[in-house]
Amino acid sequence: MRCPRCVDVELSEVQRYGVLVDVCPSCGGIWLDKGELSKIIEAVKRAESSLDEELRVITREHPDLYRKYEEYKYKKKRKSIFGELFDIFD
Repeated sequence: MRCPRCVDVELSEVQRYGVLVDVCPSCGGIWLDKGELSKIIEAVKRAESSLDEELRVITREHPDLYRKYEEYKYKKKRKSIFGELFDIFD
C-alpha cells in the first residue's frame, strides 16, 4: 500500500501491541485500518491494569516506595489523552 500523503512511498507494516499498523518511512505517518485503534487502546488498558495489580503487591510489601511513586506520578506534567496514546509509537 502507498502512503496517502507521500503518494510514491510504499508503507511498511509494524507490529505494536499485537496490531499491524502501516507506517510511512518517509513522512513518519501512521495509518490505521478500521478497528486497529480500539485494539491498541484495549491492549494499553490491559497493560495498565496489570501494572496496577503489581503495584498493589508492592504497596503491601513496601508502602514507603509506593508513596514515592505516587508523588512522582502526580508531579510530572500530564499530557492529553491523544499525546499519551501516540507515545506508544515512539
